Amino acid sequence: MRLKTLLLLCLLLLLTTQTSFAQSKTNSKPISASEYGIDLTRNYTGSQVAELIAIVAQEAELSIDQAFDEGFKKGFLAAAPNVEYWRVKSNQYEKEIAQLKKEKWLFCFSGFSAGLALGGGIGFSIRLLE
Repeated sequence: MRLKTLLLLCLLLLLTTQTSFAQSKTNSKPISASEYGIDLTRNYTGSQVAELIAIVAQEAELSIDQAFDEGFKKGFLAAAPNVEYWRVKSNQYEKEIAQLKKEKWLFCFSGFSAGLALGGGIGFSIRLLE
């Protein structure tokens, strides 16, 4: 029962957030037949109608492409500051990692050198005492 309530609450939250972020639809003004020189009382041939339909389809495709390009540009420009931020962060982390690797190898070699010197000193001392 708790799981169903939680699921219902999540779905309700999702629904409210979706509707709050929705943009209002922009309605275009109605176009009158006189703007295109169309006489509604005249009978048009099939070729004329097909030509008009082709023009409308071409205009629709052009409008859709322009709207897509405009939306893509807005989205890209909105994300651009974040891209630069993460590029700077990435460069900082790469420098930190390189520094840590350098320190790790320096510690390793200094420890090995100290151990070798100490072992050699002890071995040399034992040889002198014999």
